[in-house]
Amino acid sequence: MADLGESYTWPGTAGDAGDGLHENWWVEAFKNEMIHLSQQKGSKLRSKIRSRSITGDATYFERFGAGTAVAKTVRGAPTPNEDTEHSRRKCIMTDLSWGKQVDDQDRRRMLVDPIGAYTTSAGMTMGRAWDDLIIAAFDADAPDGTGTGIAFGAGQAIDEGTTAFSLDKFLRGKRIMDDQDVDFDNRCLIISPEEEQALLNMTEITSTDYNTRPTLVDGRVRHFLGYDIIVSTRLPEVTTVRDSFMFQKDCMGLAYAKDVTIRAGERPDLSYAMQVYAEFTANAVRIDDAGVVRIQNVIA
Repeated sequence: MADLGESYTWPGTAGDAGDGLHENWWVEAFKNEMIHLSQQKGSKLRSKIRSRSITGDATYFERFGAGTAVAKTVRGAPTPNEDTEHSRRKCIMTDLSWGKQVDDQDRRRMLVDPIGAYTTSAGMTMGRAWDDLIIAAFDADAPDGTGTGIAFGAGQAIDEGTTAFSLDKFLRGKRIMDDQDVDFDNRCLIISPEEEQALLNMTEITSTDYNTRPTLVDGRVRHFLGYDIIVSTRLPEVTTVRDSFMFQKDCMGLAYAKDVTIRAGERPDLSYAMQVYAEFTANAVRIDDAGVVRIQNVIA
């Protein structure tokens, strides 16, 4: 945690007391309010994919393939009963939690009570955890109905991590989804601030000569070529390569057995320290491989 002010030891004592985090907010530190440092405040992806509440340790997202019509050549022909592909993707729950205790002695030495600030921090932390689950599921092995992991398809990846993000990569990713008849509604592209900068430098994206409606809102690229643009600092990076992802809402699934719960109360077993605790039980899975594309880019 970054320092928010000068740290002090307990008045009249030598050495450090407590965990050192709360001392920054004591009266002697000349602070009269708490400021949350810059961070992502909640989830950017939870509302962008299919989600459901469940009971149990796992759930299945049912998948049905495309049907084919057959010719009716005579009157009174038997009703057809065509084979249709039916498969599943399994979403297995995982538990995530966060907690913080504050000694009563520390609270009495602060100008403001930190519990409200920690409660807000818990909510933001849990929101980012949703995004981490979803991002990990984009190209992770997706369990089928038997629990066997289905690997991310090579045909769904533009793995060119030696070059920067470009309009060509954008268009090729779109083509991959178009060629498989992925629904045009509710498509998204999640990129890093570096890739957003590359978008802003593209004349085709910022010029009204190429767009029927403005693509820039408050200096940000919000929508282009049918994709909502999401900027995140939580995308996976390996050495000099960063992943970006295109996805369609119904092709990713999120299930939760318990939504985010935040509690604050005394802990008698810890000298009646106040505790803020947050938890949820959920996970994400790739439902339809056709609707997820990975684009790798070099990190400048």
